[in-house]
Amino acid sequence: MTEYQALFLEEANELFSEAYDRLLAAEESGSLDDEGIKELFRILHTVKGGGGSVDFNRLSQYAHKLEDMLSKLRDGRISYQSSMAGFLVDSVDQMQEILNAEAQNRLNDGEFELKLKRLENGVNKYLNDEKPSDPIAPIIPNDAIAADEGFALFDSEAIAAAQNENATIEQKAPPKEEKEEEQDRFTQRVTSSLPSGENKIKTSSIRIDLDKIDLLLNRVGELVITNSVLSRFAERLESRSDREEMIERLGQLTRHIRELQDAVMSARMIPMEHIYAKLPKIARDIAKKLGKRARLIHSGDSVEVDKMIIEGLNDPLMHIIRNAIDHGIESPSERQAAHKDPVGLISVNTTQEEGQIVIRVKDDGRGIDTLRVVSKAIENRLIRADLAAKMNDEERNDLVFLPGLTTTDRATDISGRGVGMDIVKNNIAKLGGIARIKSQKGIGTSVTITLPLTLAILDGLTVNVGEQTYILPLSSVAESLQPRQSMIQANGDGSKMTLMLREHFIPIIELYSLFNIKPKHLDPTKGILIVSKAGEERVALFVDSFGAQRQVVVKSLEKNFRRVSGIGGATVQGDGTVVLILDPLGLVEKERELKAKRT
Repeated sequence: MTEYQALFLEEANELFSEAYDRLLAAEESGSLDDEGIKELFRILHTVKGGGGSVDFNRLSQYAHKLEDMLSKLRDGRISYQSSMAGFLVDSVDQMQEILNAEAQNRLNDGEFELKLKRLENGVNKYLNDEKPSDPIAPIIPNDAIAADEGFALFDSEAIAAAQNENATIEQKAPPKEEKEEEQDRFTQRVTSSLPSGENKIKTSSIRIDLDKIDLLLNRVGELVITNSVLSRFAERLESRSDREEMIERLGQLTRHIRELQDAVMSARMIPMEHIYAKLPKIARDIAKKLGKRARLIHSGDSVEVDKMIIEGLNDPLMHIIRNAIDHGIESPSERQAAHKDPVGLISVNTTQEEGQIVIRVKDDGRGIDTLRVVSKAIENRLIRADLAAKMNDEERNDLVFLPGLTTTDRATDISGRGVGMDIVKNNIAKLGGIARIKSQKGIGTSVTITLPLTLAILDGLTVNVGEQTYILPLSSVAESLQPRQSMIQANGDGSKMTLMLREHFIPIIELYSLFNIKPKHLDPTKGILIVSKAGEERVALFVDSFGAQRQVVVKSLEKNFRRVSGIGGATVQGDGTVVLILDPLGLVEKERELKAKRT
């Protein structure tokens, strides 16, 4: 695939997303206004011309057939019918398949001819209602479309003369063939985005490979380490004046490095709309396949997240939405019997809360049948019956994350094979996040995903446990205190302690116990409790002491070693030693796992 073809592929997928947005709204409302029709025509015209200009000729041929229908619809020669939206959605699906197949050189003639024939049959059904055109009053393209797509406008004097003489008006011939014009327009769009050569068209953005940004970020990380080494060296200077001047200069360097880090990080951040754009279409297709009706709405599209997190979120969100429709949303008849709207609703919302990204996926379906979940878990020997009897509703809901658990008796290509939600949990954990489920029978289910804002850099607090030093993300720190004895209460079995803070009971997590370290203090009143946010929960981390705040560059532990529960990554100190970064969400999970083993 050539460079121009790769760029067109990216542009075409953006155009398809725009088309889906228009068509799904039209399918839901049952109508499509003139502006929507013109927009769809513009999209198809651009795909047709751009595809032909980079030798995706079959895509161009397919788009041309569909464009003919949109052209007549735009000109009023055929009337819009509500069934057109679904037909056009399916046709755009076929265009994407053709484009991907052409890009990979795997589209054979027979397969393409079959797709084209099906399209022609569908288009012809609508074109049979075509109205005769009036040769005296031709339709003039919308000015904005004409300017954008390079239409040749009609000559006003010729129109007036033709109207007077009842003659047929001829459109002025364009100076170039249509394909050549499209080549010129697409080439302008492409070359204006390339960081080479002199272009007449100025642009405010360029596409940069993420690896280059990561490389730049790593170099900035090395600057941070070098700056830390120099700071330690400055403190050992014998001359007081030299030492103070050196520290002042290094302070300036620290600020410049921080600004550089922020600038590089902003280049990694992209809005959630990049992942949200395709969700309504996916929900529609799954519901249609299952004989159900569902619509998906989303909010928080402008919240910016690290690109690495966006990429890692794709599969988990797909699984959650698929499960919501398959297991949660009822059939239209069931919903009507339950006095619900026959169309199920799924909402996806993203917010940024206290340095974390929180994504909530809710549906208004039947909810989780916890008794059936527990029964299946026991039947599949995933949990003991005596342990299940002690579980609360939240813990029972979490059983759906167990690998191999499914409540579906018959396997389909949608679900029922015992895979899905365990993958969701694992993939989110790889991103340093956690997933929680809440459900009400007959009301619906909510899945909350909590993630770090970025995987590349963070502000941290140095904490000490015994001889070990860790970094705790500052965004998760609510407060720290040395408690009085009256604030510490033991659990009923005496195994664990709880902090009572302002009439709230906060579980204490002993880091020395989790990591099997010999601490300096066993009594919380002698050490420090750091109240931390772990998703929607609060926990008190018991440490011996804490030190300075610092900004650190995060290195992946899983990529360089292996995944360690409760650890979100590592960083390198100024003296070259490696310090582990604590993951509060992972610590809560690790504590629960140990509790389950003890019981």
